[in-house]
Amino acid sequence: MQLQWPLRRDPSVRYAQGGRMKVRGLMAVLALGMASASTAQAPDPDSVFPTDAVMRQRYALPGSKFATIAGEPLHYVDEGKGPAILLLHGSYASLRQWDDWARDLSKHYRVIRYDQSPAGLSGPSPVQDYSLDHRMAVIDGLMDKLKIDRFVIVGTSSAGVPTTAYAATRPDRVIGMVAINIAIARFPFDLSTMPKSLQEAAAEDRTHPTFHRPNFWRQILLANVEDKTRVTPELVQQWTDLNNRALRDPEVGKASYAQITPFSRSAEDLPKITAPTLILWGRDDHETPLDTHGIPAFAASGAKDKTLELVPNCGHMVPLDCPARALERTLPFLQRITGR
Repeated sequence: MQLQWPLRRDPSVRYAQGGRMKVRGLMAVLALGMASASTAQAPDPDSVFPTDAVMRQRYALPGSKFATIAGEPLHYVDEGKGPAILLLHGSYASLRQWDDWARDLSKHYRVIRYDQSPAGLSGPSPVQDYSLDHRMAVIDGLMDKLKIDRFVIVGTSSAGVPTTAYAATRPDRVIGMVAINIAIARFPFDLSTMPKSLQEAAAEDRTHPTFHRPNFWRQILLANVEDKTRVTPELVQQWTDLNNRALRDPEVGKASYAQITPFSRSAEDLPKITAPTLILWGRDDHETPLDTHGIPAFAASGAKDKTLELVPNCGHMVPLDCPARALERTLPFLQRITGR
């Protein structure tokens, strides 16, 4: 994939040509795995990408900070006091995925969250390194910078890979782990089984491999939540802007992004984890179903202290779909392992 910048016509926007990311899973295979090699095409109004200055004005939070961690630009938020909790977002999301949880958790805990490069307002990686080893180095670097020795690590969806790997390889730093609707194995994907509106959005999206229109992300979001009211125009625009921003890295669609470790890595790491573990699951998840991922993840866990909690009427994107009900099931675990 090539990403080229023609002359800017307006100081607040950029116009992009190029390809798209390739990763795994529903959003991965569907959203970014279908693109063919990019070709030059006439400018399209939806291919207008705001500059980083504009993006920060739109999506940074009052507590947002920017630093260089493990050699790459990182956007993070550190709020609250008490035992530390690190929140890792899923594919195509950002630290904003945790807004509801962070608001409530920060009343009693120190809550840290960041955009995993190239997502959100972080990155891109100057050396195009999106490997698992680098992602764990970012966690180490950020927590060292914040002078946090031990913490609870929480990961959802594709963040299950760095979450379980970190808990397995850094037992001295991990107080406990919460894994939310993670994948532990490869899984088949059949677009024909998806809602017709999503199939149509994916077909339209293939006609312009340089960017994604808002309706594409609207359908992706709707397919992954049970509470459709959560998919607001503001959220759709946020996902559109932030995911199109990631396309600025010319290596995102090449081999470097394929360095992302297969989901099966979590199945290898779970038996090695000794920290208290909560497996939290949106029961109506159609992407990583309970019977093929949730229950096997619980069974594979090597923790003596482990719990499986189900959240009814909740889909794959738990922190977005049912934040209050999910947190209600998580708090007793956090209170018990942290003493708060």
